[in-house]
Amino acid sequence: MARPAILFAEIKSEQQRDRLVELWKQHPNHYTRMRGHAIILCDAGYNVSQLVDIFGVDRDTAASWISRFNQGGVDALFDDDRPGGPRKLVEQEQRILEDLLREYPSHPAKVIAKLKEKTGKSISRKSLSRYAKRFNLSWKRFRRSLRQKRDERAFRLAQAELAELLEELGLNVVYFDEAGFSLKGVVPYGWLPVGERTDVPVTGAHGSTVQAMGFEHQDGTTQTYLHKGYVNTQTVIDVFDDFCETIDQTTVVILDNASCHTSKTFRASVERWAERGLLVYNIPPYSPELNAIERLWKKLKYQLMPANAWERFKTMLDTLTSKLAELGEVTYMLSLHHYAE
Repeated sequence: MARPAILFAEIKSEQQRDRLVELWKQHPNHYTRMRGHAIILCDAGYNVSQLVDIFGVDRDTAASWISRFNQGGVDALFDDDRPGGPRKLVEQEQRILEDLLREYPSHPAKVIAKLKEKTGKSISRKSLSRYAKRFNLSWKRFRRSLRQKRDERAFRLAQAELAELLEELGLNVVYFDEAGFSLKGVVPYGWLPVGERTDVPVTGAHGSTVQAMGFEHQDGTTQTYLHKGYVNTQTVIDVFDDFCETIDQTTVVILDNASCHTSKTFRASVERWAERGLLVYNIPPYSPELNAIERLWKKLKYQLMPANAWERFKTMLDTLTSKLAELGEVTYMLSLHHYAE
């Protein structure tokens, strides 16, 4: 059967127009909004071919919108209820679901079972995900934390003291910490095509660890010392001794309470460094938020280092060196001198 030459919609009253505008601008369903908008445009003189170009649908779909409106008015533009499934959750049931999601955040099957137990209604995992997004929840990994072990009063006091140090004129504040990079590699996050997987080539070799010992300045620049093997107190002392030669004003180094930062041997050097303008400030235990360089190590491992950097020791070292060189100075310690040749 041939299509009619002209198919158009006619809005018959201002009340009907107001309902269409409300449908177009406020309805939660994208396709329902499209239908309301299409009818308004059609009434303004747009033909079916133009609606096809505007909304990216086929001609039969656009024509069906107009026919539905002409036959049943605005109500005909809504989707019919789909048989076979449970009714949508009413407001009170949605609140029950939200409470369950917050009570059992990592157990979706339990949430669905509890919801059915409380309301008599079943929903799918896909529907559960849609409701969670509506409640401003997202599925993500929990984070390990030792925060519950720290002395909160000491943390707040240190936080206030650091703020004062940062505001003191003529005082340079830097952050120090170590981070290990090994051929066991890091599995980063990333956007990947659905159904595909990107492998991180790692050898898992033992004994091939690079320790980065870095000082991060307030402007984001760094001075990093790279060492092959494990770090002990003497290694840290050597790094601090060298760093002392680079400062030209009183400098406070913020660092954590690792054993190599609090040992008797390390403490014996503190007075000597102070005479040269280098002061040491240990943050309270379990307070990594107070040491800004922690964020740099995380960014290096999970964002800046490409997946293929972990395949060979030389590749890892070269990549790490180049990334750190973009942020500041990089020094190879004696254990890595033959790699610099």
